[in-house]
Amino acid sequence: MGLFSFLFGKKKKQAPQEPLPQEKTVVKSPVEEPKPEPKPEPKSESKPEPVVEAKPEVKPAPQLKEEPKPKPAVEVKPEPVVEPKPEPVVEVKPELKPEPKPEPKPKPAPEVQVAPEPKAEPKIEPVQPEKPAAAPKPKAVGKYEVYPEAGLFKYRLKANNGEILVVSGGYTTSAGAISGIDTFKKNVMSGKFEIVADKNNFAQFRLYTPNGSRLVASGEFYETVKRAESAMESVKKFAPSEKIVELEEIPAEEIREELVVCNPVEKKPNGKFEIGQSEGQWIGVLKASNGEVLFVTSGYASKSGLLSGIETIKKAIEAHNFRVAKDKQGRWQFKLYSAINQILLVGETYGTKEAALSSIESVRRFAPDAKQIDL
Repeated sequence: MGLFSFLFGKKKKQAPQEPLPQEKTVVKSPVEEPKPEPKPEPKSESKPEPVVEAKPEVKPAPQLKEEPKPKPAVEVKPEPVVEPKPEPVVEVKPELKPEPKPEPKPKPAPEVQVAPEPKAEPKIEPVQPEKPAAAPKPKAVGKYEVYPEAGLFKYRLKANNGEILVVSGGYTTSAGAISGIDTFKKNVMSGKFEIVADKNNFAQFRLYTPNGSRLVASGEFYETVKRAESAMESVKKFAPSEKIVELEEIPAEEIREELVVCNPVEKKPNGKFEIGQSEGQWIGVLKASNGEVLFVTSGYASKSGLLSGIETIKKAIEAHNFRVAKDKQGRWQFKLYSAINQILLVGETYGTKEAALSSIESVRRFAPDAKQIDL
């Protein structure tokens, strides 16, 4: 008990100081305690009673045993060495989740270049239907029909759909018309095509011999030059056909040309032939006294050739070798044939048959005595 009271008495002395509960004071107290150790014995024995009261405080006694050891006091300081700090540091480092960022690098996902692959697929598909598209070649068959009309024999070229592309001039026999088909084919290959628009702005193509001296055939009349050009291309496409059909007659509604009965007319000297060059060829234009265009000749390589052609035309006019014809547009025009049934010229187009017949009378009045004017 002496030792216990000694120890306890020592605590008793320190109690009034109250720095013990604070950890900082505890550290300092043990440093001073070793010096007064020989003095406390008489004082501690004089107060035995308070020792009993201190029994419940035995719990801190073990702490006193540790107090003489300055080491634990020093150990208290390292505790505030914010040991948790290293913990967050370690946690942050593993959170180097930027490493998965290289995953976005495989943004080859935009390699959705696979999208163009379907585009290539449809390109391959249309290639297959193109093969049957080559089949239209056999479609360009067409046919020629030889038939009687207006006292002569003619041939006409038809497309596969039955559309009439061109009608020939007249021949005295069916054999002559068939022979004319061969001539037509040759001139389609080597002859001269022209697109002509009349004063009413209706256009047609005309086929001449290579030197332009003779009209071989003329096409239908169309509202525009573009359509006349399209018809010309169709003729080139179907002309090689070898199919020829001979007809004894054609339906009345398909008759295009009629003979003309010419009555006597009074000739007038105030008509005129205007002679000039156009696109390197010589042509003649017959005009009435009022300036109305009655017809335009074919082109000639020279002026002398044109003058000779005009004389041939005048003779055919005197012989009344006229016919009137209508095309599929329902427009009428006259045609003048030579003594051997070749077409010498065609007139302007008119909306009615009567107007076409009236133009024939005007030609008969003004052509024979028309004055020649060089332009």
